[in-house]
Amino acid sequence: MQALSLLMLVAAAAGAASAVAVLPSHAEEEPTTAGPPQPYSFAYAAGRFPNHVDRTHEEASDGSGVVRGSYAWVDPRFQVRRVEYVADAHGFHPVLSSPVADTPAVAAAKQRHAALYERIAAEHARLAAQRQEEAARAAAEEADNRA
Repeated sequence: MQALSLLMLVAAAAGAASAVAVLPSHAEEEPTTAGPPQPYSFAYAAGRFPNHVDRTHEEASDGSGVVRGSYAWVDPRFQVRRVEYVADAHGFHPVLSSPVADTPAVAAAKQRHAALYERIAAEHARLAAQRQEEAARAAAEEADNRA
């Protein structure tokens, strides 16, 4: 019985291996290149219930790589929130119709982040000045050695 089970297992493994061998390879596909941005625009409104709109989105691009748009939704307090935005080579720039106030935890996290950022920026500035000073010393020593 064990020999029969072993024989069946080997046959199944061989069948699976041969099935894998006939799968098409996608490695031979030629890469496609994207052309320049094309102008487009779209808009939609949607809701959770029939004939009830609780979110909208509209967006347009002139083909130059700059995208302008807005989206809106009804929040849990039934306030309409709207965000207008521009996305360009310099990033995503949202403008909120009614900014949300920071909670104490968010305010504390922002403070910690700003302090950490300042500490890292100061350390990088110190290291850059140190490297410049070392490079100037090395250049002066090299000039002295040539003379």
